[in-house]
Amino acid sequence: MKAVRRFFWAAVFCILYLGPLAMAAFAHASLITSDPADAAVLPEGPPAITLRFSEPVTTLVARLIHPNGKADILQDDGGKGTAVIYRLPTGLEHGTHILSWRVTSSDGHPIGGGQVFSVGAPSAAGVSLGEQSDLSVSVGLWAARLLLMLGLIFGAGSVTFSTFARLDLRPAAHHTVSALVILGLLAAPALIGFQGLDALGETFPGLARSEVWSAGLWSTAYGRATMLAAATLLLALITHHSGLQARRWLSAAVLLAAGVAFASAGHAATAPPRQLTTPAVFLHVLSVIAWIGALIPLADVIGRQDGAAVRTLRGFSSTITAVVLILVVTGLFLAAVQLDHVSALWTTQYGLILLTKLGLVALLLLLAAINRYRLTDGAIAGEVLGLRHLKRSILAEMAIVVAILAVLGLWRFTPPPRAILESAPPLAIIDAQKDGLSARLSLRPALVGPVTVEIGDLQLDGKTFEPMSISIDLEKPAYGIGPFTHAASKGGAGHYTAGGFFLPIDGFWIVRATVLVSDFRSVILTDIFDVRKPAANGNSFPSSAVNSQ
Repeated sequence: MKAVRRFFWAAVFCILYLGPLAMAAFAHASLITSDPADAAVLPEGPPAITLRFSEPVTTLVARLIHPNGKADILQDDGGKGTAVIYRLPTGLEHGTHILSWRVTSSDGHPIGGGQVFSVGAPSAAGVSLGEQSDLSVSVGLWAARLLLMLGLIFGAGSVTFSTFARLDLRPAAHHTVSALVILGLLAAPALIGFQGLDALGETFPGLARSEVWSAGLWSTAYGRATMLAAATLLLALITHHSGLQARRWLSAAVLLAAGVAFASAGHAATAPPRQLTTPAVFLHVLSVIAWIGALIPLADVIGRQDGAAVRTLRGFSSTITAVVLILVVTGLFLAAVQLDHVSALWTTQYGLILLTKLGLVALLLLLAAINRYRLTDGAIAGEVLGLRHLKRSILAEMAIVVAILAVLGLWRFTPPPRAILESAPPLAIIDAQKDGLSARLSLRPALVGPVTVEIGDLQLDGKTFEPMSISIDLEKPAYGIGPFTHAASKGGAGHYTAGGFFLPIDGFWIVRATVLVSDFRSVILTDIFDVRKPAANGNSFPSSAVNSQ
């Protein structure tokens, strides 16, 4: 009993006395002051920047980004005290300069931050650091998206068509459909990873970082759409190997889920008026799957002697005209919304890609018309030559569809003219939540240059509350910029504002809102802002087509 008491009081002593000492020993260093101060405007360039920390630190790297986009690696004074002095180049040009630094504290943990100062006057716009995309990431993004679409349109489409047509595929076609669906399933996680790399501006090795996968999943609507597409493919694979009676309801669910997946993300689906564009995308996708998903089963059924060929060809011929009509009408409507004016067809990258797609679609429609009005009757009559020509023509249709999907993947990298013509100052808004805390974060304006972060609609466990404090970090880790940190000040009606930020380049910036809920609890909300580059005419357009379709 005495031993238990001794152990208990020893534990109390460790918690109350040694615990705080241990926490102090392992606390991270924090920046106390800087000279010149953050966001200072100076008549001429200073000879050095001094950073003073709460404890001794060891420098890792510091970059000074000039208004013209040039970046210099700065040398420190070599000391290991609480103050770090970085010598600056002489003759600094007028405009805003950004210092991005990283040091290690006494516990060995690296910490980073950013300071901004201007010579003469702040820059009107951000700097240009060149192309922010990596070719391997762009190719991987395009290829993964293509494989996912092949799995959905050819694989899941074949499952739904064969089910509603009451058609049992022969082993070769059955295995082909299974392979396409599995290929799409394998492409889904790859697409999420590449979306994360694209969102953070990371290179291929960044796939090893959990932040990249988190960004790919949650930072854009594409992550949620990809997860829904993967669930659709998994359901299609289950349907493909189920009994005929269960397959009907499952196939209907596959078809609807595929339409929702495509309609939940993309410029076309989110373009105003959404009450028209989102249903149009949904119907467009359903018509594509209904048509293209029939090609593999049709190629398989041709030449069979069990009567399935005649029944399937007649049923398909009687319905395909209505399907193509829906496809064409919805496609033309969406194209008109995205283009805004006819000249955009040949004056923008988006328009040139659309012209290429339209040319391939016209060839596909011509081939489909030949099949419908010249070859199908002969194939139904059992003519050997007609059957052979029809099967070859269907295989040619498949090849054209693959080419169309490959061309469509290029839209991922260029915004539609409609988005380029939007002249209102952009405002990035995100709704973040974690551990029962939710808030709406806004970046105003969502352009390179001076910005302000606004925080509103703060709720804890579903109830409005006032935090003790809020601090905001903005960071672009792929370029070693930031984090820039500013405290938010309270406005009216639960509204908080953090100003003094200067974002030098466009693209995706990580935002962290550290909300002090009580003396013993803080919650960090993390998300991503899409920052745009001002156009030469004063308008703005997305630097990355995050929601292009």
